[in-house]
Amino acid sequence: MKNELSYEVGQNLRRLRQARGLTLSGLAAKAGIAKSLLHALEAGRANPTLATLWALARALEVPFGELVQARPVGDEGVMVHLIEQTWGRVGERLEVYRMDLLPRSVRWAEAHEPGLRERVIGLKGKARVGPPPGREVGSGEEVEFSGDEPHVYASEEGASLLVFLHYPPLPRPKGEAGSPEKATLVLREVSLGVGGLALEGRWLAPGFLEGVFVRWSGNRTYLFGLPLAPLPRLGGQGLLGEALALLHAPLEGLRRYQQNPSLLLRTLAWEGLLLKGEVADPAPLLLKATRFPASPEEGEWASRISVDLYAQVELLHPGYARQPLFLAHGLQAAGLEEGRFLDVGTGPGHHLLLLLELLPHLEPVAVEPSPASRQALAQLLPGVEVWPEDFTLLSTGEAFPLIVCVGASHHMSTWRLLEKAYRLLRPGGLLAVADEFLSPFSTREERARNLVLHHTAYLVPFPLEEPEALWALRLLALQGESRGLRRLAEEALQGLEARSDPLAAFARIELEALLAGLDYEVETKTYPRRFLELAFAVGFELEDHRRLFATHGSHPWGGGTHLFLLRRPR
Repeated sequence: MKNELSYEVGQNLRRLRQARGLTLSGLAAKAGIAKSLLHALEAGRANPTLATLWALARALEVPFGELVQARPVGDEGVMVHLIEQTWGRVGERLEVYRMDLLPRSVRWAEAHEPGLRERVIGLKGKARVGPPPGREVGSGEEVEFSGDEPHVYASEEGASLLVFLHYPPLPRPKGEAGSPEKATLVLREVSLGVGGLALEGRWLAPGFLEGVFVRWSGNRTYLFGLPLAPLPRLGGQGLLGEALALLHAPLEGLRRYQQNPSLLLRTLAWEGLLLKGEVADPAPLLLKATRFPASPEEGEWASRISVDLYAQVELLHPGYARQPLFLAHGLQAAGLEEGRFLDVGTGPGHHLLLLLELLPHLEPVAVEPSPASRQALAQLLPGVEVWPEDFTLLSTGEAFPLIVCVGASHHMSTWRLLEKAYRLLRPGGLLAVADEFLSPFSTREERARNLVLHHTAYLVPFPLEEPEALWALRLLALQGESRGLRRLAEEALQGLEARSDPLAAFARIELEALLAGLDYEVETKTYPRRFLELAFAVGFELEDHRRLFATHGSHPWGGGTHLFLLRRPR
């Protein structure tokens, strides 16, 4: 019979992990414990130590009490029993525990989240508590200390304590007081470069004004600007030339393409209208798809991102169609308009469908490990040759003149992708990588903020009034906060769950990717210059680079959708 405590903790652990979309591997890596131990804990076959439970609570970004609830847990002469969990009036969380220390027992505690404070009241006996060497607390006495640094609970004679954990309130952005005059001023500020602001009340009108996206949500007005990355005016023949010209077309020119027979032109026109504040009917871009069940395999892309939704609405993604367009232009310039090539991480195959519109004599070999994605690909492009392999583990004696990777480089180890591509290319061969990249970062906190700013930038043009957490999330990141981002992202995703319209479905996909990125699982984006540094280290030369869509930062190496053409030297 399972130990009752272990079973209940295991059930709580599985529920919290699954609610956050984490795999066993992903949570084990974040918590710094073995996957086998985590599996045993969830199954109720292992007794969790306090240190392990705290590590898991930190990794899940939940209070300790969420895991143990009302069950006493303990080890090494220390027993902890949750008495109460409450929320304060301004959003701070309070947990109250009874801690019993046996004689000559010591409990070393790791630092908790920043801003957490502990208050300890002695019930009986004497103990030392707090950052080493600790302060003495006796019966009826009280000690308070910062819990966001390592601390100790120790007693020579044995003691019982009441421990109060005061969690800091989660930050939420505040709106400024609104008025017609203030709204005009704020609009001007965002138009001239401030990333985003919020006003209390509903002012202006939702839409696109002076280069600013205005959104009403709750009882607030949110105003956001996006960096404007000018695209070069390139020429070309036939469909390629027409598509390149469409990037610079005015509104009336874009409207004429909404029902065009070319899927590429329809997609570019829809995006062009969206970025000018006009939301056209997305139906001409929605690809009918049957249900593609995800494999239970650990670490697979489909374990975190819904292939069903992705296959249906991916063409709504701002900047998406620019990838195959500029890729085709680059391949044509390099004389690679036909022949056999490897397409890495093909997924459902939207980019391949658009690329073959432009260069129909190319012969792709799709390398795709996900069974669900392969099913979607077979429906979209039934004649394409498919290798059901992880590209980084691929073994073949064939050498290729061209390897293409669109939207998939951040789903695998960047180094192993580059290294494998270098080995499989012929001397003088070309690796083309089109993908999303973040603005430069050097700390985890900076990466988290840049990740939020990147993913939410793709959603700014969409007229989504609810959930408000979506726009609060973006504003919080713009204000330089890194705490509370995940909680707001989860809240925003939950707020979209009940909606089935295409715009909300796309927003759900983007938020799923954001949450996976915050977990560094499946979504492992870097920044453009770092990607290039890794490519140079492997041995590639840079043939060409373009930022196709800007999400964050005004310089060409900022966040957004980029295209790299890398050459293996002859």
